[in-house]
Amino acid sequence: EPLVQKAEQRFAELHATMGRPLLLHGDLHHGNILSAAREPWLAIDPKGVIGEAEYGVIPFLMNHLPEQPEVRIRRRIERFAERMELDARRIAAWAFCHAVLSAWWCVEDEAGCEQSAIRLAVLFDQLLNEYGYLT
Repeated sequence: EPLVQKAEQRFAELHATMGRPLLLHGDLHHGNILSAAREPWLAIDPKGVIGEAEYGVIPFLMNHLPEQPEVRIRRRIERFAERMELDARRIAAWAFCHAVLSAWWCVEDEAGCEQSAIRLAVLFDQLLNEYGYLT
């Protein structure tokens, strides 16, 4: 319950301070990025989500993770922030909110993955605390 309350509060803050909304892929992860002939890379299977760029990298952060994902997630956030000129704090904050939402999806679908989603939410929360929160 405390994670849900924190996610609701952060979502409201993020939404209220969001930059220009963009049309995002919505499911941009390792399996949806292909090498292509007409372009060096091709993104497939778009979902079409409206949001800020920092939200668009969340599926990539949460997929193909090792058993101990802390170092890999931190590196991914920092690379996206640096190379795409994104705010690492906002990436971590959106990722926290999304991980809490993912935990609820796991519960609703009776998929048994809620504990891994909660662990990711806690990790994103810790990273956000390290980066310094938005307000």
